[in-house]
Amino acid sequence: MVAAALALCLLGVCGAAVGGVVIFKARSGPQDRSAVSPAPGPMETTRTPPQVEPTYYPPQIVPTTEAVPPPPPAKIGQCVVVSEKGSFQGIGNCNGTRGTYRVVSMDNSQGTCADPDSAYITEAGYRLCLELHLVRFYCYKFPKGSGWVVGATKCKAKGTVHIIDIVPGASNGNRCTRDRKWNRWYRFLNPTVVYCVMKY
Repeated sequence: MVAAALALCLLGVCGAAVGGVVIFKARSGPQDRSAVSPAPGPMETTRTPPQVEPTYYPPQIVPTTEAVPPPPPAKIGQCVVVSEKGSFQGIGNCNGTRGTYRVVSMDNSQGTCADPDSAYITEAGYRLCLELHLVRFYCYKFPKGSGWVVGATKCKAKGTVHIIDIVPGASNGNRCTRDRKWNRWYRFLNPTVVYCVMKY
């Protein structure tokens, strides 16, 4: 009997203890689970990158306010026809038949020539810087005093000169040819040259 009573007593205490533990777990279970549950990590999502507007824009063409200069009346190296008074008469050639001055430079701002002492004329808004260009055995008319050399309308006419020899860089007629007859020499500057001529 005593043994049975002790057994029942032990079972009761154990049962009560077990019951208390179960009740305690039941009451504290949710709080413990929240205490030990891991914190939620970052969510991995796939996002479409935002559309980026283009930042390159082609350069804008700024209209110029300067007027386009007209085409030059002649090119460098061409020979031109000039009147006795120095007016432009058009493009000639450099073989002696038409054109007594060769264009050495030009300036559309009508500034100075590369050689400030060179002859020049203005035409179509350009300053044409010139040098005298005469050809052996052709006839010309030289000015009296200052003026412009022009081609002779008739060779050997009174007052015309027939070019017999050309001596670049000379200062007088000492180096003129002795093979042909001539009766006068003329020295020009820019460039420096002596023309040995037969004057009629």
